[in-house]
Amino acid sequence: MSTIHLRIYDLRKANRMSQKELADGVGVSVQTVSKWENNVCMPDITMLPEIAVFFQVTVDELLGLSPLADEGYIPVRSGEKDYWESRLDYLKASRRTMWNEDYLRFLVKQVWKIDKPIDVLDCGCGFGYMGFMLLPLLPDGSTYTGIDFSTNMLREGEKLFAEEGYQAEFICDDFLQHTFQKHYDITLSQCAMRHVNEPRDFLRKMIAQTKPGGLVIAIDVNRELESDGIYIDGLEYSELCSRMGFRKMWAKEKECQGRDYAIGMRMPFMMRKEGLIQVDVRMNDRVTFAHSEREDYAELVECFMEEKNWRHSISPEAEEEVVRGCINHGMNRKEAESYCRRQRKIQAFVTANQDDLQYLHYRGLLISYGWKKHGNRF
Repeated sequence: MSTIHLRIYDLRKANRMSQKELADGVGVSVQTVSKWENNVCMPDITMLPEIAVFFQVTVDELLGLSPLADEGYIPVRSGEKDYWESRLDYLKASRRTMWNEDYLRFLVKQVWKIDKPIDVLDCGCGFGYMGFMLLPLLPDGSTYTGIDFSTNMLREGEKLFAEEGYQAEFICDDFLQHTFQKHYDITLSQCAMRHVNEPRDFLRKMIAQTKPGGLVIAIDVNRELESDGIYIDGLEYSELCSRMGFRKMWAKEKECQGRDYAIGMRMPFMMRKEGLIQVDVRMNDRVTFAHSEREDYAELVECFMEEKNWRHSISPEAEEEVVRGCINHGMNRKEAESYCRRQRKIQAFVTANQDDLQYLHYRGLLISYGWKKHGNRF
């Protein structure tokens, strides 16, 4: 059963009403209202419709089973600078198992046929992981420029590149707002489109910064594929890949905010509509199979737990915030609470078995690319 989370306090505050005014309005004592708001007791079931009518909400809204109609959609903040300033550990953990170097080399040499020095722009670069992987594979004389609005990310990137002796330029600014002084042979983004509100605008800016004849590359996920991409030995796969309520949430976010849960699938179609030619798609071949016989086992498990936010349990208060956020984004309370229960179960299992954990992790990254018209390919 779903947990009841009475919204009486929230409704009373939103209506700038005292406890006495509410008590008089529904015919109870101030002490009774106080007990409702402090979860000491519940209103009698026969009173719920009366209280709901008083506040002009539904009973489900009153009980916290669905969002308040006038509460409004609260946007996801993952497209904002402040969100990423504290997410460096997550980004480093997720990038640790993102690419096989031999496959990236295959793309560079055999698919994109890069055989002379080029200038690369990485849009929403984070700490420059993609550039760090690419530069050793590109012809001598190639340059890398990364742009991101997170100071902490770029500081980490500068440190990483300096340690390896790689030359790179990092720009701290919002990619969509920045005025560039040059154009680039390759303009790319990796897992940035899934976080922005209007990915088509992001793609258009990428194309605008690409030289005629240059290459535009967008690497991103489809959330459906991503949800299916984890198996942990000892847990039910159906629980691990359950997306109950998430389809509604993804649809709500796309409707209200422009965030596209299927951007990995839709990107090649967008590229063609924006005028790129010879558009094609590849799939990243990296699959991580972790088991205790691997030399890098401890690092893999630590990164896996950090990326999936399973390293630390959360308080009941913090979990309720997660539930309410999910409800605000289209889930009902039953679906949101089921999601939190699954996360608790997985977190407990992984923590208890982290010395001998076996898991498979596949991201389902799609690599869409196309060439800008009116120029010779590099």
